Amino acid sequence: MNQQIDDISATSVVEIKKNKYIVDILKEIYDSGAITIAQLAKKLHTSVPSITVYINELISNKWLFEVGSSKTKSGRRPSLFDLNPDKIKFLIIDINVYQTNFYVLNLRNEISAHAILEVNIGDEDIIEIFKKKAGEFIANKEVGAVGVISPGLLGRDSGINFTYPNHNKGQDSIAMIMESHLKIPTFIAHDTQASMIGEHHFGLARGKNNVLLINLDWGIGLGILSNGQIIKGQNGFAGELGHIQVDPEGELCHCGKKGCLETVASAQTLINRAQKGIKEGKTSTLSLIQGQLSLEDVIEAALKGDEYSIDLIFDIGRELGKGLSIAIHMFNPEVIIIDGILTKAGELILSTLQQAINKFCLTDFKKDLQILVSPMGEKAKIFGTKSLVFDKLITELKY
Repeated sequence: MNQQIDDISATSVVEIKKNKYIVDILKEIYDSGAITIAQLAKKLHTSVPSITVYINELISNKWLFEVGSSKTKSGRRPSLFDLNPDKIKFLIIDINVYQTNFYVLNLRNEISAHAILEVNIGDEDIIEIFKKKAGEFIANKEVGAVGVISPGLLGRDSGINFTYPNHNKGQDSIAMIMESHLKIPTFIAHDTQASMIGEHHFGLARGKNNVLLINLDWGIGLGILSNGQIIKGQNGFAGELGHIQVDPEGELCHCGKKGCLETVASAQTLINRAQKGIKEGKTSTLSLIQGQLSLEDVIEAALKGDEYSIDLIFDIGRELGKGLSIAIHMFNPEVIIIDGILTKAGELILSTLQQAINKFCLTDFKKDLQILVSPMGEKAKIFGTKSLVFDKLITELKY
C-alpha cells in the first residue's frame, strides 16, 4: 500500500512539474514571440531534451507550430516556434458608461469581429441585455474564453462591482453570471488596470518598471506599475485617483463625497460645464449646435479655435495636473501614459497638464519624467484583458 501511495505521489509531482514548464513555455512565447528550443531552455533554466518533449506535446495539441528558422552565422539553423494564434478565440466585453463594445480576437490581437451595443451602464436590465447580445454575437465563432472589462470598484477576488450593483446577482459577479450563461470560462478586469496590462505587454510600458497610466474618461482612473508589478491594493481598489478631494467646498460627486477630482476634471465635467455656460449666454460656437452637446462637439470646437471651449479644456488639464502631481510624488514614475476619450483634445489638454505638473511637482520628481499619449488608445485595455484571461486560463484551468 505504501509503495502505491509513493508511486501516485511521484506521478503527481512529475505531472505538476510538467504542467508548470508547459505553462511557462506558453507564457514566454506569448510575451517574446517566436523562439528556439535552446533559447527557451536557457530562459527557463532546464535542458534542451526536456523542452523538446514539451514543445512536441504542445505542437500535437495545436498550441504551437514551427514558423521558420533562426539566423545563425554557421551550421544548421535552429527552428523557431510560435503560438498558434487561433488556438483560442476570446470574447472581450468592454463596458463603458453609455455603450458597450464586443470584440472577438485571437492570441495575437487580431480582431475578427466587433459590435457596439448602446446601453447605459446603470440600466436595471443590463445583465439580461448582455447575456442576449453576447450569445448572439459569438454564435458560430468558436470562442474559448471571455473577458469582461468594467469600470467602478471591483472586488479583487470576487469581481463584485460595488459601484454598479446592477452588474451583480447576490454574490455572483457579472463574470460568473456570463460564464454560467455562455458555458465558457469568463474573467473580469478593471478597465484602468487592464489598460496598464496592455501597455506593459504591448505598449509604452513594455520593458519599464515604474509607470503611471491615467485614464481620462467619464471618470478618472489610475493604473500603477511599481517595481514591475501592477498594484491592485488589498481589495482591488487601488488607483481611484478621481476620488481624491481637491475642493472641500466643491460639487457633490456621484460617490457621495464633495469636491472629488472627477467633479472638476472628467469628460462628464467638460460636457456639464459647456452646457451650463451656453445656458448662461457664454459666447461660443457651441451655442449653434442643436440638441444635447456631446464631448466630440466641445473638443471639435476647441480644436477649431473656439475660445470658450479652449478655456474649458485648459481648466480640465490644469486640475488633472494637480491631481496627477500627488500620484507622481507618491510613486515616482519614469513614464506617465495618458489614455481615454479626453486625449482626443490632443495638445490642448496635454500641454496644460504638463504645465500643471511643472508647477506642482518637485523638480527632482519631474527631471527625467516622460509624459506620453498612448497610441494604443482603447486597444490597450482590450489586449490587456485578453492577456489576463490567457494567463488565468492556462494557469487555473491547465493548458
